Amino acid sequence: MRRRRPSLSVASTALANQAAVTKTGEPMASPGSSGRCSRTPGFPAGPLGGGGRAVPAVGLGTASLRSVGEESFRGALLAALEVGYRHIDTASVYGSERVVGEAVAGAARRGVIACREEVFVTTKVWCTQCHPDLVLPSLRESLQNLQMEYVDMYLVHWPMSVKPTKPHYPMKREDIMPMDLRGVWQAMEECHQLGLAKMIGVSNFTTKKLQELLAFAKIPPAVNQVELNPVWQQKKLMEFCKAKGIHVTAYFPLGGRHSTSTVNPVLDSDVLKEIAAAKGKSVAQISLRWIYEQGASMVTTSTKRERLKENIGIFDWQLSDEDRLKISQIPQHKTVSVLSILCPDGGRAMAVVVPEAVLRHGDARPMPAVGMGVAEYPSTPERTRDAVLAALEAGFRHFDTASLYRTEAPLGEAIAEATRRGLLASREEAFVTTKLWCTQCHPDLVLPSLRESLRNLQMEYVDLYLIHWPISVKPGPMVFPVKKEDVVPFDFGGVWRAMEECHRLGLAKAIGVSNFTTKHLDKLLAVATILPAVNQVEMNPTWQQRTVREYCDAKGIRVTAYSPLGGQNWGGSANYVMESSVLTEIARARGKSIAQVSLRWIYEQGVTPIAKSYRKERLKENLEIFDWELTDEDRLKISQIPQRKRVTAASLFSPDGEFTSVDLPDIEIVEE
Repeated sequence: MRRRRPSLSVASTALANQAAVTKTGEPMASPGSSGRCSRTPGFPAGPLGGGGRAVPAVGLGTASLRSVGEESFRGALLAALEVGYRHIDTASVYGSERVVGEAVAGAARRGVIACREEVFVTTKVWCTQCHPDLVLPSLRESLQNLQMEYVDMYLVHWPMSVKPTKPHYPMKREDIMPMDLRGVWQAMEECHQLGLAKMIGVSNFTTKKLQELLAFAKIPPAVNQVELNPVWQQKKLMEFCKAKGIHVTAYFPLGGRHSTSTVNPVLDSDVLKEIAAAKGKSVAQISLRWIYEQGASMVTTSTKRERLKENIGIFDWQLSDEDRLKISQIPQHKTVSVLSILCPDGGRAMAVVVPEAVLRHGDARPMPAVGMGVAEYPSTPERTRDAVLAALEAGFRHFDTASLYRTEAPLGEAIAEATRRGLLASREEAFVTTKLWCTQCHPDLVLPSLRESLRNLQMEYVDLYLIHWPISVKPGPMVFPVKKEDVVPFDFGGVWRAMEECHRLGLAKAIGVSNFTTKHLDKLLAVATILPAVNQVEMNPTWQQRTVREYCDAKGIRVTAYSPLGGQNWGGSANYVMESSVLTEIARARGKSIAQVSLRWIYEQGVTPIAKSYRKERLKENLEIFDWELTDEDRLKISQIPQRKRVTAASLFSPDGEFTSVDLPDIEIVEE
């Protein structure tokens, strides 16, 4: 079988040869070393950042090693150098620089390495020092800790500035300040010009932040260090960095445990386990080899010599095309977000840590387990904006709007204002859903409608874009209710292909549907290339949607619930949720509100509720559902509640007129 070369993210063919493996299977020594043979190839980053040496393909990360105790930490560093590691990654905030320096010096004295120059050392400037006048002093302090004259790579740790103080973690949200990226980068360039950093780069930068940086950088970043592994493949970012000549280094190459989950999505991946068993390798080796074949270097963490050796045993074999195809189809799950470095409480930090659900289709960030709906009639932009800001203060990070609601603009304004205030570190911290209305549900109108929504939101993308109803209406102004005679046959194939185009263009991180029955989903899945990530339907204890939920679960479609508390009573009828005697009894026994019992029940079904309230006390109450649970007896009682659906297809239409192009059964959404 023909050997496939990894795609390098920088440099020419000649430099790419530095990462080659000799005929004996031993990697060639990295340039700049003493001539001894490192056990890892190197990816060239020389043409950038001032002409430094190659970046070793596998490095040792030290973010968590200090927790094992200083002697064990020092022993792990020495063991890594003995088995062939020549890249050590640290940072001012890790508190590991001093031990790293001592270990490298000790290895040189013992002859494990010939000299300090044989080891590639990376460190980083923390957010508290991410100010133009503090970057150079921070590097000098790092060099004192390392007992070195220079570092090979100096990175901006996060695209975020925090009030100056000693590096610490986590940080208070109210301490976030506007980042002077130009001034900070000029200070980074000075570090390089003084010879204190052979190369300079960044970490956790998005394409948007990189574009902003490249617009004024005299020395472009040599590296962008980001979370990267088979379950978070960063395809768009990888393509951007490759085009700009920026090498990518992966942290969390073996996954990491999310704060709201006990699962490691890499090491527990069935796809990776299957490939590992077939090739006689470990799951870790499959992940690391895949990263290497993407042209990225990586930093791993281990204190065990056998694991250290295993992690660099990835260069004398390769994945098959079939393996790569399977890995390319793994559902994507990001572990690290800006929330990871912020206090979960205190000041203006989130009052509640909200769990998140991984969407199995598309590449959206994990969806917060409760969302705020912003459909209210009547309302004003000021009222909506104030309510969203109050929700952000309470801890909401998931917001659901639609073109029909006329709330996209105030929602976008509130998120932008929250970012300016420091309630959000960036727009990426919010999960935003909007929807395509029936009058735009035509193949040629889907993309223009999303672009208009993005203009309203003042955003470059939405996290989730939904078809609002499985109904098409003659093109025209968005109106509600709809005239029956204006309903036309729904072009499932054409509309969904246009939705897929929205996703491919990066304008919608994930795409999905709303108010779809299993019959509608069958028609859609028959033509879909990208499966819907979500089906948003009416759901609560009095309309439990068992059939739809079972179907969606089998197809990997996440269900989100609107009207989780019973919904707005347009016709003056009873609210069957809030007036339920069963839920009232459970709420009284549990010391909770009826709303909390309903939301908790929905959450326990693996469904994301979208709750609408503009009152601060209710917003806070709606999030307080994660530190308790219903009993088996409670669940049994709820399962026996009589079922009544509030929203039907007829809800959309004027009472007058007749359907002329469709039959009502074809567009009905009642299914149980």
